[in-house]
Amino acid sequence: MKSLKVVFMGTPEFALPGLQSIYKNFNLIGCLTQPSRPAGRGQKISHSPVKNFCIKNNIPVFTPENFKEEKEINHLKKMECDILVVAAYGIILPEEILSIPKFGALNIHASLLPRWRGAAPIQRAILSGDKKTGITIMQMNEKLDAGAIVLQKEINIKEKNTSQEIHDQLAQIGGELINNVLKQLEKKEQIKSTPQNEAMATYAKKITADETKINWEKSGKEILRQIKALGGWFLLNKERIKIFDAEISSRKTEAPGIIVDKNFSISCGKGEVI
Repeated sequence: MKSLKVVFMGTPEFALPGLQSIYKNFNLIGCLTQPSRPAGRGQKISHSPVKNFCIKNNIPVFTPENFKEEKEINHLKKMECDILVVAAYGIILPEEILSIPKFGALNIHASLLPRWRGAAPIQRAILSGDKKTGITIMQMNEKLDAGAIVLQKEINIKEKNTSQEIHDQLAQIGGELINNVLKQLEKKEQIKSTPQNEAMATYAKKITADETKINWEKSGKEILRQIKALGGWFLLNKERIKIFDAEISSRKTEAPGIIVDKNFSISCGKGEVI
């Protein structure tokens, strides 16, 4: 019998492997996800991937705007869960929420904390030229991604990797690691955790639209990391050209920003070509 009562909070695709693992192996008594909102050119109401999964599998799903109202807090209290699991939920949780479950709250975070706390850890890792990233299972507190580390697993970032590829790898690992931690809890084993080193903390701020515009004066390596992390764009004859992936080569080129051949190779700084 599945004895550990879990409430899951998450919103995007990244959260699904964790949710699927919990649904399969534990007593998932409910999910919370961000409210459905208009999306796309037609502005049709679009459910989050987590909500779609819940509807398909008849899992009770709730969509509070925030936790400022007492009724939302009381709703979670009435669920009487043992543990709260959070993965890219997108809503800040106050201490009052985190303290409701018997075993507190665990977060599935897409970096090797304390490096890259915050909203865009995968993109910031690639942009910074990091050679490694990973998943951290963390005990949540009211500070941003600052709780004690329960479990980590690292992967290599290769030059050819896009943020989507790293995202997909880490999402799967997140599902595996949260399963391991919850199994420990179900067996009534004590979970060990290690406080984060605050001196090593870095922050992964949200990506802005300006960051996706390509500056051809930069080196090819910098531009390649930008494209791999975010995609990129530039103007050609007043039209916006988007680049979703690229390769880099070193050869003698024109000044930066020149299309140098019929394959649409473009010269960058430091004599490199994208």
